[in-house]
Amino acid sequence: MKMVQVKEDLLATFEQVKNAVGWTVDKRIALSIASYYVTTGKTFDGKRFLATSDVIKQKSSWTSPLRSHIHYMMAAFLTKEDEDPSVSIDNLRAKKESLKSAGFKTNVYSYLAAILMSDEKSLQDVEATQAKLLYDAMKAHHPFLTQPDDVPYAVMLGRLPGEAKERAATMNRYYTELRPQGFYMGNELQWMSQILTYTSPSYQANIVGQAVHIRDQLKSAGIKIKSMHYVMVGFLAALEIKDEELQHVIETYRQLETMKFFTWYKDMILPIAVQLETKHIIDNEETASVSFATTIEMMMQAQQAAIIASMAATNAAVASSGGGE
Repeated sequence: MKMVQVKEDLLATFEQVKNAVGWTVDKRIALSIASYYVTTGKTFDGKRFLATSDVIKQKSSWTSPLRSHIHYMMAAFLTKEDEDPSVSIDNLRAKKESLKSAGFKTNVYSYLAAILMSDEKSLQDVEATQAKLLYDAMKAHHPFLTQPDDVPYAVMLGRLPGEAKERAATMNRYYTELRPQGFYMGNELQWMSQILTYTSPSYQANIVGQAVHIRDQLKSAGIKIKSMHYVMVGFLAALEIKDEELQHVIETYRQLETMKFFTWYKDMILPIAVQLETKHIIDNEETASVSFATTIEMMMQAQQAAIIASMAATNAAVASSGGGE
């Protein structure tokens, strides 16, 4: 898709989302929803979207995290052309219950994590258990840093082949090696170190250098890299993005930067540029299999979850809420 069309679609979808969710919703969330539709090639259907939103409200209590600031993002994830909203939400709740049974508390992040779980019911308890094993192994290395905002990554990475303790040890090693390279310690760096284990639970000697190279190339292009962008750098490194593809990200960033509504939301340009390049890789990968495309799609969803999670982190009261169904 040409950038002219992308910009037109993004602007049109953003306006449609704003009209659907109303003026009281943070425009960053509306922009995240619009980018989700555009970058995944889906068409925003306001009526279907609001119908899903209504069913979520009907099936959740006033204290449920599904009623918080993630509500409309979850509606976007759960709106499907070929599935009744009630079925989608019941499936989500079943996944959340699997996570709860495995030992995770019910909160914003457990619902975001549930989005990343398999729709195959026979696999959900297994995936929840694997996620808890990985989460506990991560917490052994970083007892204070590892918090509920790590659960979506524990779910996504726990589904992959490999032993939890080895993957957690590799994460810790990447985290330790990235710190002297100019990355600030904290939650965002931990998320990045987690993503870097996507291709292998074993330590890969070149991957930290690749992440540093990507960060430096982006900075050299005049793109300001903040802590919230570490996850994006990690995705690009995990995807083993080539310099030519990285240049596409930079060029896309430049194009998006010219759009007026990004004036107040410049921090969101890079995530969207990365998502668009990810879609480009899928569309142009001649040997792409269904599993490869599904993997990239899941990573894109995890990226959206990371964006929403970072918003949640700015509101401790909301981020720590839970207990509702």
